Amino acid sequence: MIRRLGLTVALTLAGAGSAWAQTPPAGVPPQDPPTTTVEDVIVSGETLEERASTFVDEVAQPVRQRGLARWSEPACFGVVNFQGDAARQIADQLVARADELGLPAGELDCEPNVFIIGAVDAPAVARAWVERSPEVFRPRYSGGAAGRHVLDDFTTSDAAVRWWHLSVPIDYDIVTQEIQPAVRMPGRAAPIINVYSKSQQASRVRDDLQKVMVLVDVEKLGTVTTEQLCDYLLMVAYAQIDPEGETAAYDTILNLFEDPSVPGLTTWDRSYLTSLYDYDPTRRAGVGAQGDRLADEIRRTEATAAE
Repeated sequence: MIRRLGLTVALTLAGAGSAWAQTPPAGVPPQDPPTTTVEDVIVSGETLEERASTFVDEVAQPVRQRGLARWSEPACFGVVNFQGDAARQIADQLVARADELGLPAGELDCEPNVFIIGAVDAPAVARAWVERSPEVFRPRYSGGAAGRHVLDDFTTSDAAVRWWHLSVPIDYDIVTQEIQPAVRMPGRAAPIINVYSKSQQASRVRDDLQKVMVLVDVEKLGTVTTEQLCDYLLMVAYAQIDPEGETAAYDTILNLFEDPSVPGLTTWDRSYLTSLYDYDPTRRAGVGAQGDRLADEIRRTEATAAE
């Protein structure tokens, strides 16, 4: 709950016996105290948990009725169509940042599953890509990608960076420790999900990222530096981020193209990724509980910084 209060503050010096209080001379009528008008003050009654929950609601975009997908295998960056050494610099920086945060990242010569493509007309490239390979964007199994309206936004957006995530629900067998798709895949029989007891309350179906496709409109980068861009790309490569999320009230790299002064990953960004990937990898990362995990990680980070 946030209330905006326009305050007029009366600056008065008063108090019996105060060295700063003055008694007006006899016969002089009392004067109104001078006033000073100050800027609006924002008073927030939200707890950290409430702000974290709202942040998650704004930025997270899981597939409908699924959890937040994560990389169980290392993310491998394929960066193409940038001038000069920019592609190598971007790939190097992404791997370095991922290593710094403890995120799974492959070697530079691995098979790419995160494709970062530079373009001078990203909407045209996006439309041609979707028309040429529709099955890449809308896989023929349940829980693989966002809905049609999100794909329409991908092809029509005028954003400097746009992205598309592909994921798959995975069943983790708690006895055999084997994994398999938890939905019927093209050309395969329906999976058998083992439930070993009635007390098995929590689902062992998690959501794994399979592929992320990112288009960068190089004509719209403006004064954004390579370091800033890489931090932004890291967020959308490792988490299902909603491009329409309202994040202006938060300190996050996701505000980069509205506020180029954002230097890089913030405490909120780092805490979001850390809390997402530190959670039990055998369990589904539910959206509802991510706010609490984020708040806990922010507190831990701030406490460590204060030591």
